[in-house]
Amino acid sequence: MPLNGPRLRTLLIRLAVDPGRWVPVERLLDDIWDGAPPTGGAGALHALVSRLRAAAGRGLVEHGPPGYRLAIDPGDVDAVAFERLTAAARACTDPARRAEQLRTALKLWRGPALADVADAEFAAAAITRLEGLRLTAIEDRIEADLAVGDPADLVPELEALTVAHPLRERLRGQLMRVLYATGRQAEALTVYEETRRTLADRLGVDPSPELAELHLAILRRDPALARPARDRPAAATAGAPAAAVEHAFAAPSATETPSRRRTNLPAQLTSFVGREEESRQVAKLLRESRLVTLTGPGGAGKTRLACEAAAPLVDVTPDGVWFVPLASVSAAGDVCPAVLAALDLVEPVRSSTETRSPARSLDRLVDALASWDALLVLDNCEHLVEAAAELADRLLAAAPNVRILATSREPLGITGESLCPVPSLPLPPPDADPREAVRHASVRLLADRAAAVRPGFTVDDETVGPVVAICRALDGIPLAIELAAARMRALTPAQVADRLGDRFRLLTAGSRAAMPRHRTLRAVVDWSWDLLDEAERAVLRRLSVFAGGAAPEAAVRVCASPAGAGGPDADDVLDVIASLVEKSLVMAEGATEVRYRLLETVRVYADERLAEAGEGDRVRDAHAAYYLELAERAEPELRGRDQLLWGDRLAAEHDNCVAALRHVVRTRDVRTGLRLVAALTWFWFMRDLEMEGGVWAIAVRDLAGPTAPPGLEEQYAICFLLASLVGKIQDEQGFPTQEDMRDTLKDALRLVPPNPRHPVLHLAEPLLGLVSGRQEDARRLLGGVERHPDPWGRSMGLALRGELGLHAGEIDAAFADMSAGYEGFRAIGDRMGMLIGLGGLTEVALARGEAETALRFVEEALGYSSLGVNPELGATLLTHLGRIHAELGEVERGRREIREGVQSQIRIGQHADATIGYLALCELSRRTGDLADARALLDEALAMVEPRMGRADYVQPTALTFSKLGCLAAQEGDLAAAEQWHARAMEVARNAVWLSNQALATLVEGLAALASARGDHRRAAELLGTARTLHGYHDRTSFDVRRTETAATAALGETEYSVAYEKGRSVTREAALTLTPAS
Repeated sequence: MPLNGPRLRTLLIRLAVDPGRWVPVERLLDDIWDGAPPTGGAGALHALVSRLRAAAGRGLVEHGPPGYRLAIDPGDVDAVAFERLTAAARACTDPARRAEQLRTALKLWRGPALADVADAEFAAAAITRLEGLRLTAIEDRIEADLAVGDPADLVPELEALTVAHPLRERLRGQLMRVLYATGRQAEALTVYEETRRTLADRLGVDPSPELAELHLAILRRDPALARPARDRPAAATAGAPAAAVEHAFAAPSATETPSRRRTNLPAQLTSFVGREEESRQVAKLLRESRLVTLTGPGGAGKTRLACEAAAPLVDVTPDGVWFVPLASVSAAGDVCPAVLAALDLVEPVRSSTETRSPARSLDRLVDALASWDALLVLDNCEHLVEAAAELADRLLAAAPNVRILATSREPLGITGESLCPVPSLPLPPPDADPREAVRHASVRLLADRAAAVRPGFTVDDETVGPVVAICRALDGIPLAIELAAARMRALTPAQVADRLGDRFRLLTAGSRAAMPRHRTLRAVVDWSWDLLDEAERAVLRRLSVFAGGAAPEAAVRVCASPAGAGGPDADDVLDVIASLVEKSLVMAEGATEVRYRLLETVRVYADERLAEAGEGDRVRDAHAAYYLELAERAEPELRGRDQLLWGDRLAAEHDNCVAALRHVVRTRDVRTGLRLVAALTWFWFMRDLEMEGGVWAIAVRDLAGPTAPPGLEEQYAICFLLASLVGKIQDEQGFPTQEDMRDTLKDALRLVPPNPRHPVLHLAEPLLGLVSGRQEDARRLLGGVERHPDPWGRSMGLALRGELGLHAGEIDAAFADMSAGYEGFRAIGDRMGMLIGLGGLTEVALARGEAETALRFVEEALGYSSLGVNPELGATLLTHLGRIHAELGEVERGRREIREGVQSQIRIGQHADATIGYLALCELSRRTGDLADARALLDEALAMVEPRMGRADYVQPTALTFSKLGCLAAQEGDLAAAEQWHARAMEVARNAVWLSNQALATLVEGLAALASARGDHRRAAELLGTARTLHGYHDRTSFDVRRTETAATAALGETEYSVAYEKGRSVTREAALTLTPAS
């Protein structure tokens, strides 16, 4: 991704060095600013993070109490991917395949490690480590090539490498071997002598024993060295003695007998996709522990991972690696016989009537394996977990060189067990393009299996959408993905995705050779359900009502059985959930605060069971009651010091709140619906969710009817106001005029009860006056707001009055009100309010021409915005930041920041604000004379406004776009086109119910620029005076004002210019609206 600015790249690199891990703020400040962070460093860091989010996506960087982190799979970082690929390559026994895998890994390099931060202190260790790994991978690749290719091809590369790394003995040894193998013995010996001298001169040491032995082998013309490279073992290294090479390939003597079969691991018929991290983890655990259990839900791929992890150990485990399938074993007493059978240790039976005793079978197995050095793979232990645990415990105690790798949906639960959870495959983001999608193992698996049944299938622009949807809907579960891929024999990816609403009917096409419980998706979950007791089944089916997971408190409240009904009570629920977590049916997530989540397939299945039990409405009632209580508890906290804490908590529970609303609407529970909408309304506005929330407000309002239920007058008023506001703006094709909105909101305001307790209702009329264009009425209503008894209501009223003052051109009054509002919000700790206040103060400072002051305000505001308070306002602030930097002379930096802001606005759907950003970019291009770029930018702005010209929120962006098109045409010399565009701009202004003074002043400044281009400088000066009156200040930042003012002063002289300017200042707003390009 293009990232402009070294500090921005440093931030991304620093976070990528620790992918997925939290990096403390203090560490980031030290590392990014080289130990000398700026004053107010946290704010600067927030601003930097905001820029990174704008460039790369808001979801890329997460913020939390520990600091910041990249919200990515570590494997998405090329350095991590490189390590994983090289580790997998080293585990491969086929040298040709190993060489190819290493080449793939080395292609990830694009120059030196961390080149952009090569001099940074934090990067030193990482660079040393990565460059070392790179060199080792190159050596490993050469070693693999030596085993399969022509050694002559490697000579030039090795010669260059030994020059670059003269102290690297392995490279020197490899060069000696390839020179000798190609008939260049003298040169090989020369290399050794050069190496000996170099080591002695630089380090004062002799060559290693391995290199000395290789030198001796070359002197002796050892026959093993003369054999073709492809006949050499893959494990031979540069420093391996010739005797060892020869021994490895010596033919068996006449007295030797072939060793017995060392494994029964099943041959795999399909490729192994993904799981690099898990494979490495299993290998590590098997080195450290004698009992490793792979746990995970059904279909997660535990068996395949176990087989892949065990396969490389066959050749290094003296007594072999043995696979014991337990899925078909139904009785605990048959576990030991199954192991004996897998090991070909047939248990003797002395007579046809004798039965085998489980205890005797276990004793025999322990005796047989007491001296073995072997690895047992016990597959599918969950239905026989106690018997498997007993076997493992006895066997590991009696056979010190035996290791066990088990797969199970729950742990064996014995001392010494190391657990390795097998999660779902990584999922791509919903909007991933083909290139990004195939970087995720879930997509690669689907593509691989789909290509097997539909040759030629690829993930491209046409298929990527449904492919990603399938993988995400199936939670990345490998078996479910493979079942979906099998359906692509007869269905397109889009058809499969569309049918996943009935996934259990759709996904039934598993392999006929598979165990019955792996042939259909339903059978996979049935198997786990059948192993549960009644309490576990009750809790699991009740957990299905949660959307987006459940906190422990919520799970207890919703999943406990009613008093006297039997089943798990409140004290039992968490213990039961812990058991379900152990059985891999519930996911426990979160490092500091745990949440319980069901995979979607499990949730759908459990929901079916909930309906069968007849508990659906009762459990959903309990769910809605809990989230109503939570929302009402949080609502007042959203306007105080703990705003972020409660806002984050509601954000985490947003899906559950929506599920509760869906239930109360379905069951026509009006009272709960009104209370829930009222409690969530301010949260929705804080997080830019008011359009989504308004849909629910409309649904509840329609259920409630024309009058409020007794005791819920304020809740009804809030719901009705939100429904009325959103109801008029949710349909883009029929967006209302401001006059329509004014009438609708006027009706809604009649429902606000007198002297309401809720502070938002106190401000409802002036707030809606601002929305509907009744600016003067709104200011009148706020006349005594500084005496409002509620601190939050007082502060919000002052901030609102300041905004209205700015629109009216009363700059000093606006600054006083906004400052007082900001200080009030700061006193109560409301960061959303502080953000609103700082945004207004930034606008005032820009209006005054105080760029440095504006910069201070906007940087502080961006710090709050980066905490997730309000992403919409954060994007606008980034645009302000760019304008300010451009005004301070950093034009290119400003241009980048405005573009980042525009991209963020487009990403979150704020196209009106994005239009204003395009106009700001256009002005920068016009300043520098790049009129072609200015034209392209205005075309972007025009494309934004033209489809939405009838919408109330696009009145100002439309008028301003037309005006700037006129200014550009005049600058290009096309005065006829300029006149047409300015005429259209003024027509929009005259037909608007409301247009801010600032916007109207900008249109008048455009008319002044046109008059100047015509040579009518006196008229231009008069129009600039009119714009000054409308603004309430002299606009020092406008490119058109500066050009027009300079030309008029030069043409008229300062005295005549001042006379004309003052004449224009007497023009009223009403008169200004009648102006035309010809007047």
